[in-house]
Amino acid sequence: MPIDWGKELGPELWQLVLGHLSLMQLRLLKTVSRGMANHCRRVLRSSEWQAWKANEHALEMEVATQAPLNYSMPMDVVFLEEQLVTDAGMCFGTIHRLKLRLFNRRDETARAVDSLCLSNWSHNNLEDHGMYDIRVVDMLIDVHGHGLCGSEYALRRVLADAMEQTITAWKSLKGCICNTTIEQSVDADNKPVSGCVRRGEEAQWSLFRLLQEIRPVTNAGGPYGYMTHWVTHQNEYGRAQSELDLVHLCANYPGLIT
Repeated sequence: MPIDWGKELGPELWQLVLGHLSLMQLRLLKTVSRGMANHCRRVLRSSEWQAWKANEHALEMEVATQAPLNYSMPMDVVFLEEQLVTDAGMCFGTIHRLKLRLFNRRDETARAVDSLCLSNWSHNNLEDHGMYDIRVVDMLIDVHGHGLCGSEYALRRVLADAMEQTITAWKSLKGCICNTTIEQSVDADNKPVSGCVRRGEEAQWSLFRLLQEIRPVTNAGGPYGYMTHWVTHQNEYGRAQSELDLVHLCANYPGLIT
């Protein structure tokens, strides 16, 4: 009677044995059975397997290659990866809805800008002195552990508040993310009378700049728990960075976010 090794070996022993295989070999083994596929997934997501640089690099390349084929909502993202780090770790979120539109900042009465034309999303057009700017039409973003955002202001406010919890010297960036001041006057009974809102637009990043700090991620386990996506589909409009962001997605996948 043939031995069923799937039952003879425990999960810990399978992880020890399969941990010596490469990504390509593990992908081949995943086709054997559902049980073997589960063993292989546990190995791929383990810190021990990813601690080997050859394995980590192979997995990064796999994520970079496969991710562009699967962009859809909801989308997992990381915010301000370099700056927003707290005791709890990185600041992650889920984009459930996000619709953006371009407008002509020099003449808002001009004909509507075609958001489905990828050349309109070039850096030259969108940077501070460019022809176009971005506005949010619809949004539902869950910033994990901090709040649910339905507007650009809400997203800025939540990220600025999260910046207060950072463990580095990046707290000074809070004003760059959201510099809106709300003033409120009250009467003798401490009831609100009148107020005003002062938007510090010159001091804070443009929406274009903020969107560049929001990047899609894949939960890959291992020591970091996630991997950011790489730009693997360049075009001639200035997208020459190594990690994918929301502005790049707008340019390369018209209709997904726009």
